[in-house]
Amino acid sequence: MDIEDLYMLIPGFRCTEGCHECCRNFGVPARTRVEDARVKEFLREHSIKQGEARDNTCPYLGDGGCTIYPVRPLICRLYGTAPNYQCKMGVHPDRLLHEDEEAEIFHLYQANFF
Repeated sequence: MDIEDLYMLIPGFRCTEGCHECCRNFGVPARTRVEDARVKEFLREHSIKQGEARDNTCPYLGDGGCTIYPVRPLICRLYGTAPNYQCKMGVHPDRLLHEDEEAEIFHLYQANFF
């Protein structure tokens, strides 16, 4: 299993246009070494300088939204789609994961990428 296989288990989620509340309220997203390498490679390939976390704002939040969206970590992808990570702005996913699916995703994440 690679990280993309794991990401494919997460339902689609469409944020409200211009909303970045989750990016402003949770600080630097946790990520594994695999995800960290992907982020660093993406930043390098796109000549993007890593920003600095300000208060609880993610350093990857730019004026137009997430600057690392294609390689965003699992926690960013999971936000809004899982019972324990529902969007605080009331936006709902295409399909809310069941608690067992959420637990399985975290199990696979820890077993394969830590």
